[in-house]
Amino acid sequence: MCKTMEKELDLQLLKKGMLFRNMTDEEILQTVAAMCPRRVRYPRRTVVAQDGDLFPEIGVILSGSLHLAHIDSNGNNNLLYVLQAGDTVGELNAVGRYRLHLSIATEEPTEILYLCVDQLLRKNVLTAPTQIRFLQNLTLAVAQEGQYLTRKLEDSTRRSMRERLQDYLSAQYHKAGSRTFVIPLNRQDLADFLFVDRSALSNELCKMRDEGLLRFDRSRFELLVEMPITENEPDPNDE
Repeated sequence: MCKTMEKELDLQLLKKGMLFRNMTDEEILQTVAAMCPRRVRYPRRTVVAQDGDLFPEIGVILSGSLHLAHIDSNGNNNLLYVLQAGDTVGELNAVGRYRLHLSIATEEPTEILYLCVDQLLRKNVLTAPTQIRFLQNLTLAVAQEGQYLTRKLEDSTRRSMRERLQDYLSAQYHKAGSRTFVIPLNRQDLADFLFVDRSALSNELCKMRDEGLLRFDRSRFELLVEMPITENEPDPNDE
């Protein structure tokens, strides 16, 4: 079973995430096998799950990308997460058995590996140190998600549009390691992610361009030396 799974799974991709850090290939395969793994492929622009649904498994994105958004009572689309290959989805829901308060949709053809953590959390099958190590990693992954949501709340309630935009572009700069980079969002998606109006966002970008802070062409940005860059806050759990 492990040999077949090893051929099918990109273990290097799994190792990039928090769930399987510091685990060998064999340990990953053993742990995955204990969680009733299943792989699902979705076409582009497909709703994976909706607000109010149960989401009992953790999903590991093997390829493609997901947008996680909440649509408020006025029909405004608030984009909360943009997830790509190697990222995980549903940790809080799977661990706590909470219903979703957002919708999950693919942005391109996407494949997800679903893992039933109930098999380890509630079925009394903790028989291997590798499974215990996985649960330690899962605890840190849940903590990371809580930290992300805290910062997202801070951005949405306390900061001006320029500060939100500056922080987002700074994060992309730190991720790329270069002042020139391509963001994974179009202009409407970026407005939804920052919880701002698209026209107002476009006006602010033009102001920043005219002030000599940046250049942009669609999703390609270049931060100029005058552009304030928010200091990177390393995650103490990343190695």
